[in-house]
Amino acid sequence: MKPKPWSISTLDNFANCPKQYHEIKVLKSVQEVEGDAAKWGNRVHDAAEANLRDGTPLDPELHHYVPYLESLKKLPGTPHVEKKLALTVSLQPCDFFSPHVWVRGKCDYLTIDGTLARGVDHKTGKRKPRSRQMVLMALLIFHHYPEVQTVRTAFFWLKTGEKDTGKYERADIPAMWNMFVVDLQQYKQAFATDTWQPRQSGLCYGWCPVTKCEFWKPKKVKP
Repeated sequence: MKPKPWSISTLDNFANCPKQYHEIKVLKSVQEVEGDAAKWGNRVHDAAEANLRDGTPLDPELHHYVPYLESLKKLPGTPHVEKKLALTVSLQPCDFFSPHVWVRGKCDYLTIDGTLARGVDHKTGKRKPRSRQMVLMALLIFHHYPEVQTVRTAFFWLKTGEKDTGKYERADIPAMWNMFVVDLQQYKQAFATDTWQPRQSGLCYGWCPVTKCEFWKPKKVKP
């Protein structure tokens, strides 16, 4: 079976539990349950997109994000809101939903300022400062904008006001792709052999929707 197009969330979900990924994304035998945190994150992203693109005012309960969004609007360069970026397996830019797409990613806010690009993501969840999402974001930008020599990335953690940043140079592209090689080999092998091993974790206790898995158990009830 040909592997499905991947993204950083795809690769992370596959690494967490290949069986869960297979049931949800390939067989589609079960659906992920969108929790309150995910719903809130979608609402914040939709509001930020409308504000950055069209100047749509934020609802009162989101008004404390105004200074942050205004700071993004002041970044130099040509802005792109919710920029969709995709590549073929030969690392050529393609449409996000092209039949030839190999990898996809989005940038909440992107500016192209000559040879410098700035990629920003708004984060509403728990801080994960070591995420490879920054690396993939920079790679997608480099391949879509050949004039860009440097990519600066930033994750803004809106709950706490913290920020994580990265800086990447075009010369680093081969080393950056190497960060994904092992996981992508395992991902490709799973499709080739149709082998999807379950991986036991705390999520097996009622949080995973794949209830027929051998490791699934009901949520623990606090006394």
